[in-house]
Formats: sequence, structure tokens, C-alpha cells
Amino acid sequence: LSPMLWNSIATGKLADKHGILGFMEPDPDRTGARPVSSLSRTSKAIWNILNQEGYRSNVTGWWASHPAEPINGAIISNMFNQVRRNPLRVPPGTIHPESRSEELGDLRVEPTELTEADILPFIPKAGGIDQREDSRLRAFAKVLSDCASTQAVTTRLMEAPDWDFTAVYFDTIDHFCHGFAEYHPPRRPHVSEEDFEMFKDVIRTAYRFHDIMLAKQLELAGPDALVVLCSDHGFHTGGLRPSGTPREPAGPAVWHRDMGIFVMSGPGIKKDERVYGANIIDITPTVLAAMGLPVGEDMDGRVLLDVFERPPELRTIPSWEDVPGDAGGHPPGTMIDAEWS
Repeated sequence: LSPMLWNSIATGKLADKHGILGFMEPDPDRTGARPVSSLSRTSKAIWNILNQEGYRSNVTGWWASHPAEPINGAIISNMFNQVRRNPLRVPPGTIHPESRSEELGDLRVEPTELTEADILPFIPKAGGIDQREDSRLRAFAKVLSDCASTQAVTTRLMEAPDWDFTAVYFDTIDHFCHGFAEYHPPRRPHVSEEDFEMFKDVIRTAYRFHDIMLAKQLELAGPDALVVLCSDHGFHTGGLRPSGTPREPAGPAVWHRDMGIFVMSGPGIKKDERVYGANIIDITPTVLAAMGLPVGEDMDGRVLLDVFERPPELRTIPSWEDVPGDAGGHPPGTMIDAEWS
């Protein structure tokens, strides 16, 4: 489940330690359920650790980062794309610092702002879709506009020269795959020729679009940046694709491959080498070691020593949870705005 996995990436810990167990959690009064939030996390994320060490961070779109924590830097929470229309509003607590809410909120891209030039590379025959009968183009436009919004706000933050660490989560490939992987070549027996011809290019073009966005981020980060690219799982696009999705909350997971992707690049990192045995819980320990910081002994992940040309000196502390100082967390008693919970 994505919130669980991305908080394992951010903490180096399994869910029993970081406290994010799924998409929902009981309400405080135990009468219902609400989405998990940054208040649900019981361990420091890497940006909290870096905050204590005097680093400045940008975090965009991370699962369960709402409400945005008051770190030294900026957090655009996972609610950024959940705007209300009429009037257009970004949920309270979405943007830290709040003083940048109008500036960064204006970078939201609406589906209605997309043009033919934006859509046709993905769906060249989109003009032939009867949108009164077929909602797939509208669903596509929502995912693409959300992706553009995330990229816009991330690059705005990266354009400033005073940051040390940036973390951004894109859900676009996952959403596109759930919506359009069944139309990806080769055509499956249950997919009509008409649907195949209409939507066969979506997945391939989505990856190309992400390459374009990544190129811009790399340009802004500069040649001396340490870069980690990872996913929490893979996706079946070949012969292992299921013919349908179970009608249950975790049903879409039947499309997931257990194996995702891990790529690391930068000064002191081996080039053109394969990495074996990497796990999502290894990301934070490895980044901490690369930055010369100790790894918490209570972290479940390990430092991926094989990625380094010269392995860093490994230092440990019992737990970052016990290190005093300003971690940029919410003060006690912080509540979620009930209107948006």
C-alpha cells in the first residue's frame, strides 16, 4: 500500500515503526475512518533528521505528508492536487511556508488548461473519443494535469539556490498504468482493436514525459548532486497482466510487480554497475551515509555500500528519535482541518 511503502522509504523503517499502515486510519473518536496524515507518522522522516542537522529541504507530493510540516525549507503536501473548484482553493495546511501559498498554488495546472499539443503525443486519435460516452480521456487529463502541477511546483522550489535536499513523489506512472496498461502492446485478447489503437501509446509516452521532467530536475540540481530514483513497486505490462481488477480496496495491486527500480548517480557513485538486493528501506540509511551522517540502529534498512566507489565511513547512533533539537515536526495538539480530512 503506497502510503506505507513511501514512508518506509522516507524513514528507513518498516510500518510497525513508522506508524503508517495503509490509506486510512480510525478517527480519534473511533466512530469512523480518515486518510492517514503526517500526524500519523511516529518516526522522523529523513527531512526531519536533516532539519536537526541544519539542512534545508524541499518535499513535494509525498504520501501522507499532509498537513505540511514546518521544516526549514518547503513542503508541498500530497493534498496539493486535491483542490476545490468554485472557488478554486488549495486545502489548508498543504503548503509550508504558508506565506508561499498563493505563489505556489498558482502553479496548479487544471485539466481544462491542457491543449491538443499536450494530449496528442499520448493519445494521437483523441479527437475521435465521444466524451459523452467515454470518460477515459477526462481521467487521463486529470492525471496529466496533476503530474504537470507536481513538476511545476518542484522546479520552482529547485530554482532557489539555498536548498540541500529535495524529495518529490510522482504518482503519474502508477495511475496511467492502472488506467491504460491493459491497452499497452502487445494487444490482449479481451481488448478491442479500437481501444488498442486509441490508447496503445499512453504508457510509452508517459515514461518519455517523465524522462523530460527528470532532465529538467537534473539540470536544476547541478552536476554535483547525489541523485536517487526509485519506485515502491513495478507494474505488469507484458504477458503477466491480469485480465481484470478485483473489486476490493487492494484490488489494483494485482497489477503490481514486486520488483521496482533503484538508480543512484553522482560524485563518488559507481557508474554502469548493477546493484543487487536493494530494498526501499535502504534508501534513507544510504543517503544519510552519503551525507556523512550516522544511521539509526533502529532503522530496518542498511547502507548500500556497493554503490560507492569508496565506501563512506559508517557511523551509527541508537536512534534519531532520541536526538534532541528542532526536527521541523508539528507541535503537540496539531489538528487536521476537518473540512479536508
